[in-house]
Amino acid sequence: MSRTLEVTEKGRMDASNRRHAAIAELTRALVREAETVRELREALLRQRAGVAADSAGAVNDSCDDIARLLVAVEAAKRNRTMRIESIAPEAGVSLDRLEAALGERCPADLLDAHRALKREAEATAREASVNRAVLARTVEAGEAFLQALFSGTSAPDPVYRAGERREEDGAGFLLDRKA
Repeated sequence: MSRTLEVTEKGRMDASNRRHAAIAELTRALVREAETVRELREALLRQRAGVAADSAGAVNDSCDDIARLLVAVEAAKRNRTMRIESIAPEAGVSLDRLEAALGERCPADLLDAHRALKREAEATAREASVNRAVLARTVEAGEAFLQALFSGTSAPDPVYRAGERREEDGAGFLLDRKA
């Protein structure tokens, strides 16, 4: 009987240790994801600075960084989902619902990491919104410039503008081609 009790207690301890290790791993994953999101926000700021400086190289470099970081953020989200599923009692649980399910047993480190990720995500979303507006205005300005450049302003206007007609003195002439 004591052997069965010992195995049961050991199994509980192992399960508890695995759960604590999984929560610690989820916390580390959230910290890494927040760092990646922060890097994305910094790349967005560099992109906007490149647009302001009219530096095509800086804009292109920031676009490359943004593309790389978006892939990294997506991988971090998949990793987070996998870590949550290793802890959650059911599949498809969000981080908010996991925290609610853990209740008081939810470690402060996990809560702090989750809050930091939310703050970084919100700040990055604001910067992305600003960049979207800046880039839209930049494209509009570029299109307007090209329109003005290639609109044929070097060709004469087909009609006289106001003030460009010669003074009419009432005299005119008529040509008769048949005569």
